Amino acid sequence: MMATGLTVALGGCSDVGIAPETDDESIMVDGTRITLRLDRLGALRSIGDAYVIGAQSTIVLRTGTREYRAFTNVCTHSGCGIFLFERDRMRCQCHGSEFDVEGRNVAGPAPLPLARYTTELDEQGTTLRITRPG
Repeated sequence: MMATGLTVALGGCSDVGIAPETDDESIMVDGTRITLRLDRLGALRSIGDAYVIGAQSTIVLRTGTREYRAFTNVCTHSGCGIFLFERDRMRCQCHGSEFDVEGRNVAGPAPLPLARYTTELDEQGTTLRITRPG
């Protein structure tokens, strides 16, 4: 199954654009596991990049050379999707809640942090596996 996504950079104010998918194997979803073929995706190439897998309500952040974090992109305040990224912050466009790269709520009305998912990068650095709770 292929999922569509959005890609943006966390470095400054970012325009959100649709990331082109190159083939059906860029993003695979199997139950609670999402597999990203980073070598085919074209997103998350630089530290500070972010990618939203909208169909799976998931945000993926590249936070280091071999470090990735994944969270739900559903705001804990009123359930809006989070698609805005600015200066190491994920921001809900509905009511202004902000979350840091750890998923902690740092501003706005959100009462709880974002749910964080387990990530695992293969040895070659080409495949990222995200496991969400069942």
